[in-house]
Order: sequence, then C-alpha cells, then structure tokens
Amino acid sequence: MAATIGDVITPGNEKAFTVKDRKPGALKDLAPQYKKLLSDPVTASLTTLSSKGEMQVTPVWVGNDGTYLELNSARGRLKDRNLRGNGKVTLLFMNPANPYHWMSVNGKVVDIIDEDDKARGHLATQSIDGLALRYVNQTPYPFRDPKGEVRVLYKVEPTQILTFGNP
Repeated sequence: MAATIGDVITPGNEKAFTVKDRKPGALKDLAPQYKKLLSDPVTASLTTLSSKGEMQVTPVWVGNDGTYLELNSARGRLKDRNLRGNGKVTLLFMNPANPYHWMSVNGKVVDIIDEDDKARGHLATQSIDGLALRYVNQTPYPFRDPKGEVRVLYKVEPTQILTFGNP
C-alpha cells in the first residue's frame, strides 16, 4: 500500500495550512529536502497509543531502508507495549536548524523483530548499532541497560506523509 504524500500550503498563500496535492507515493518519492530529514541524524517525535487510549510522545532515532521507517527500543518499555498493542504511529521530523521545515509521517508497524529471535534477531542488533553510529558516532550502541535488555526492531509502513517548508 502506498502512502499519500501531500504538501502543507505555506503561510501567505490561499488556504494556508491545508494539504494540497495528495498523491500516492513512498519514501523514495519524497523530494530531496525531505529525504534529508530521514538521512541526517534528526531526532523525531514518536506518538503511539496506549491500551488505555492515551497518547505517548517520545523522542526517537529513526532509520529507514527506503521502504519502511525503522524504530528500535527495548522490549517491555511502554513504547514497546504500545507498538505491539496498537501499531499505529505518527512521527514528526523537524529540521533542527529550521523548525518551519518538517515532515509528519503516519504509519503502522508491519514487522517486529526481537533481538533474541534466532533467525532474525541480528537485524535488531544491527539496527540499534547503526542508529548509534549515525546519532552519537559510537558503535556498538553505548546505552544498553547493564542489567540486560532485549532490543527490538519495528518496521513502520508509512500511510500518509505531510511535508512543509524548505531547509
């Protein structure tokens, strides 16, 4: 299923802050200035929904494989429980140099890979180590709980992408 991609009309234009040109698309179809929000170490705000129907917003590192956005967390955390229970997410990527250049992605979790999965667990480890290298220039991931944790990779399929502004 392709996401719809739309641009938010900028201030000073007719119908400012409405969405124009919704069209089917994917991450690969984004304009370069929005792909840059995915390739640079931009910390995104992730919104999930708890089993009680309450929203949780948390800062996250985000990777992507060209098709899916990739999130990583430790098993058992609230974020993990929300992603497993509901799977619907919204991510907001805001350019740290210009808050009027941003992208919002709605999506759904389509795959969950636990690090202790014998067949695919290495993908969760590679994911968090790759994110650590990109975001804090360290590998392996330096913030593991010394008492132990199981990392989890979540693949998110975008269903709607909204873009605004230029760098």
